[in-house]
Amino acid sequence: MAAFQPLRKQIVLRYDAAPLRNGRKRVLPRSNPTPPPGAKPLPNDKNIQHYPIPNSPLVIRIWDGGMEQYGQYCLDFFDPVNDIAVNGPDDYKIWHNPYPGQLTYGEQLVSWEAAMHVTTVPAGEERYGVQEGSWLVLTRSNAIPLGFQIPCRRRSMVRMDFAEPHAAIP
Repeated sequence: MAAFQPLRKQIVLRYDAAPLRNGRKRVLPRSNPTPPPGAKPLPNDKNIQHYPIPNSPLVIRIWDGGMEQYGQYCLDFFDPVNDIAVNGPDDYKIWHNPYPGQLTYGEQLVSWEAAMHVTTVPAGEERYGVQEGSWLVLTRSNAIPLGFQIPCRRRSMVRMDFAEPHAAIP
């Protein structure tokens, strides 16, 4: 996200300097904007999870990314030694591993940038969105496939009664 910071700052400054029209007030305070969905996590984020990739300097990093309301998590590739996000190497492919109850068909997971046909992605800016609870498989050249599962969030349960089926009334 660092590559986009100067442009973002310029847009925010223009927005703040723009005159208000028709007496309308700005709804969001610009001093503390909410990160957009999919924003890369801050270094001190306690909700980051890592899956180590055997025989690789990289890990798969999973974070909330403001996607809870959509039932999704974000993920990317991360270099823990240098503490930086990296774009996925060309031979690293992530695939959905379908199972009953999950509406996936074993297709390859594509990054947000690839889905939007972005041809040049700044280093470390590539990210993926995936449904919580999904089973995925990482494949790469000359390596055993690595299966992993995206976590499921705990949902707060509201006290409720449950209906039970009864025999048909004659």
